[in-house]
Order: sequence, then structure tokens, then C-alpha cells
Amino acid sequence: MTKFGKLLAVFIAAASLAFAGFAIATVFGGPDWLQMTQAGYLDYYKFTQGPAPDFTWTATRIADGQTVATSKRLPEVLSKVLDEVATRQQTELQTLTEREPILQTRVESLEKAKASDEAALVEYETQLRARLAATRVQEAELATKIIAATNEAQKLENVTEARREDVIRLQQQINELRADEFRLVAVQTQLQNLLIQFQGDQIRAKARQQSLQNQLQ
Repeated sequence: MTKFGKLLAVFIAAASLAFAGFAIATVFGGPDWLQMTQAGYLDYYKFTQGPAPDFTWTATRIADGQTVATSKRLPEVLSKVLDEVATRQQTELQTLTEREPILQTRVESLEKAKASDEAALVEYETQLRARLAATRVQEAELATKIIAATNEAQKLENVTEARREDVIRLQQQINELRADEFRLVAVQTQLQNLLIQFQGDQIRAKARQQSLQNQLQ
């Protein structure tokens, strides 16, 4: 039996045991119907009881909210739900059974490809080891170049630091000049406002003078 066939057998056995438990409880009487609604294979259903006087039980699918069964007797509702569960499981089993030959063929193909790939991987590993050895030689040469470049970079860093201090000083001078420029603009604005005010005063004075002259005539 293939691995896939074994999985199917386990699945069928589990489903059979679940329904067998339900059947035994029904035959020997006194079943706890509410407890049965909590069974794992009924997780996809919701059981609700309506108000008085009918106290009707309704089973709905959680996935789409569709009503599966409605009755005043909970056992009848459970029976219809279990019929649907059994039908769905049979359909799933049929689908899995039909797919088994296809999957088995695929497994055999993959096993052949695996053998070919393993040989290719051995060859690839040999090539990688050769490339690794060459890379280590290159790393040693590169390390020497890096040390030389580091020394040169340190020299440049010293020069850069000196230039950075010069730039900071120049920036401070620029900031001071900008502050002076801002103050000059403020003073210029104040003078412009005073000039406008003075011109307004002149206009009002001339108008007043003209008015007085007119009164004297």
C-alpha cells in the first residue's frame, strides 16, 4: 500500500469511528443530544433553539449561514446534519481516491528526478569546493589591499577632519552674516513704514493748510 493509500485508510477509519459512536449512543438510549452538537466533526455547524412555544431547533452552516435542517426535535436535526457530513466526506474520499494514481505517478517521477539531482549535486559540490579554494586565495590578496586602503583612508580622514573644522567656522560666519542681514531688513522695513507714515502726515498737513487758507478767503 502506498503512503497516500495509508493516509486514506486512516481518514476513513476515523470517520467511521465518529459515526459509530453516534450510532451506539442512539441505540442504547439516553444520549446527550446537546453534547453531541459539540462533537469535533460538527464544528462547521451552529445549532440554535428558537423561542416558545415551539422551541424549534435549527442547524446552519457557519461558512455560508445556510440552513441545513429545522425541527422541533434535536435528534432529527442532528440526523440531517450528519447525513450532509457523511455525503461531504464521501465526496472528499472519492476525490482523494481518484487523485491517488496521479499523485503516485508524480511521486515516482520525483523519486527518479531525485536520483538524478543527487548525482548533479555531488558534481556541483566538487565545483563549489574548487571555487571556495580559489576564493580564499583571492580573500588573502584582498585583505592586503584592504589594509593598504585603510591606511590611506585614515590619512584622508585626518585631512577631512581639518577641512570639516574650517567648514564649521565658515558656516558660523555665514550664520552671523545672515543674522545681520535679517536685522538690516527689519530696520529697513521700519524705516519704510516711518517714511510711509511721514508721507501721510505731509499729505494731511497740506490738506489742513489748504483748508485754513480757504477759510481765510
